[in-house]
Amino acid sequence: MDETNEEKLLARLYLNLKGAKKKQDNWVDIAEDCKQLRDYYGSAKKVADKVGVSYELIRALLKLPPLPEEVKTLIKDEKILFDVAQRIARIRDKEKQVEVAQAVAGLRAHDARDVLQYAKKYPKEPLDDFRKRVTEGKDKIEKVHLAMLPLKEEIYSLLKTESQKKKISVEKLILLIVDQWAMTNGQVKVK
Repeated sequence: MDETNEEKLLARLYLNLKGAKKKQDNWVDIAEDCKQLRDYYGSAKKVADKVGVSYELIRALLKLPPLPEEVKTLIKDEKILFDVAQRIARIRDKEKQVEVAQAVAGLRAHDARDVLQYAKKYPKEPLDDFRKRVTEGKDKIEKVHLAMLPLKEEIYSLLKTESQKKKISVEKLILLIVDQWAMTNGQVKVK
């Protein structure tokens, strides 16, 4: 590697890992740059020092290049998040890495971690059914608005007394009152 190529790699890593708010390259290409520099310098620690990032970050990035091409493609296409990709890299069997990557592609980080834990706990079980269980009902998004209301002491006391009779919180009582009002006026359908 010549000095110009080394400087380009260092600049690209700096830009992606420290400089820009949004990385310019995908995680696989960043990891490949790290690998080239690690091979050139002889250690991940030297790469971390040169770029000005933690050794742990460089070490985590260096787990990506050995992944199968199918997995790297999903990472490049941003269907698998970086932290999930690191967890996939911990799986030793390459075929299982591909199976797990396909199962977690497109999932939110938390859901992907659930699928990964299941795959680790039950390595012989298929992942499709578990993925469906994890994601069922999560596609619905309901917008909720908060309203802060100034209440005079006597009104709050009345609400508190009524909520104690019904054995619910004052907040839930207010929601019930608003829901009833909306239904009687026919303006809103309340579930």
